[in-house]
Amino acid sequence: MTNIHDIARLSGYSVSTVSRVINHQKYVADDKRAKVEAIMQELDYVPNRVARDLSRGRTKTIGVVLPYANHPYFARIVDGIVGAGFAAGYKIMLLPTNYDMTIERHYLEDLRSKAYDALIFTSRSSSLETLEHYRKYGQIVCCEDPGDDRELAAAYTDRMASYVTALRWAKQRGYQTMGVILSRNNVISASTRVTRRAYHDVYGQLTDERLFTGAATYEDGYRAGEYFAKQTDWVDAIFANGDDIGAGAYQYFIDHQLSPIPIIGQENLLTSRLLKFSTIDHHLESLGQSAFRLAMGNTRTHELIKSEFIQR
Repeated sequence: MTNIHDIARLSGYSVSTVSRVINHQKYVADDKRAKVEAIMQELDYVPNRVARDLSRGRTKTIGVVLPYANHPYFARIVDGIVGAGFAAGYKIMLLPTNYDMTIERHYLEDLRSKAYDALIFTSRSSSLETLEHYRKYGQIVCCEDPGDDRELAAAYTDRMASYVTALRWAKQRGYQTMGVILSRNNVISASTRVTRRAYHDVYGQLTDERLFTGAATYEDGYRAGEYFAKQTDWVDAIFANGDDIGAGAYQYFIDHQLSPIPIIGQENLLTSRLLKFSTIDHHLESLGQSAFRLAMGNTRTHELIKSEFIQR
């Protein structure tokens, strides 16, 4: 296999000169550059990108860790990251986990071996302490508020404020019993913690009868609708973890000739506009753009993206 030393020998120039031609650097005479490029073309030489990136100390690749890609919340963050990354000439690698800590650790080890310049965690199962440990190998950005004492960069929305605003609005409208749909129900989930806190502030304790977990798609929302419809003590409304999920719950009631249930969704998608239910717009594309900017640096900056409750 042809290598840079072969090019240098055949051209009569030094390895450093050939390297400057390969990497499109200045300070190479036009005749030398033309001769080196002609030999490269004749031998069908292709530079080893991995070796070149390692020699530069960067790969221009950002890894985006996400539990799954079929949830609009993560898809919209990724849209923002990809758009910003494309404009900056970066490659974006999607790294699904299904909330498996072993898989997350594998990606962190990849960061350690310089496979990526940085990792953006849109959500996680690993502890913040684990992420902090790996930060010395490359930039790590969280899409949640890690707290001021953490050595991590973060881009996040003010979900607590928007959740409280939405739930208070619902209670003022007379919805005294509120069902909640979540993707996970564990203490490490930032969205779960914030949702529970907001619910407690407005409605009190969130009981098991008021909670449906494991929802990431429209179909999951439909199952949530069935769950709430079959409760002996019906809920007056549902606070869903996504517009499409809320639409699934809503459709179950329609399909079974039940009174349509009021929904508060999230993401401000077409479904909530067509069905005219209230939602929270977290401006997730902006969050993704912010996360990408932080991933290119080495700071521990925290950037807050304002959420917006939309009444319908």
